[in-house]
Amino acid sequence: MSKDDNNLQAEAEEIKDEILDEEVEVAEAPKAEAKAEEKAVEKKEATPKQKAKEGEDEKGEKKVKVKKEKDEEEGEKVLEEKVITLNLRHAYLAYSRKQTPRSVRLVKKAAGRIFKSDDVKIDERLNAILWSRGKTKAQRRVAIKVQKLEGGTVRVLPATE
Repeated sequence: MSKDDNNLQAEAEEIKDEILDEEVEVAEAPKAEAKAEEKAVEKKEATPKQKAKEGEDEKGEKKVKVKKEKDEEEGEKVLEEKVITLNLRHAYLAYSRKQTPRSVRLVKKAAGRIFKSDDVKIDERLNAILWSRGKTKAQRRVAIKVQKLEGGTVRVLPATE
């Protein structure tokens, strides 16, 4: 190779480096614009409903939800507990629009019969399980945990938690 060829190669490499530097600058420009847009979005205040969905209070601080046991919330001591599987065939055989309401009544009746009490409370999670298929398509059977509380109240929970 001659000196001219070496000079040409060196010039070609310099041109390549310049082009690459320009491409890097061009690529960084959209990133800067994206960051500016994110900052603009962050500055906008969310509505109270949006804050509630995100779990923030009015000051913008994150709320930490603490999951408590039902025993701790009510402050009542569990005296006795039984786990049973309840067959809801009588609700299933009922008129379709009455199936799920009847299954709720059957669960209450069975729990009251087990611990001889009329004061029966169904847990929200069990209620959601019973109503999960809608009003007209009741579950065939459900596993429940029946607890007798200190005040004489009977609480019914889903067996699987």
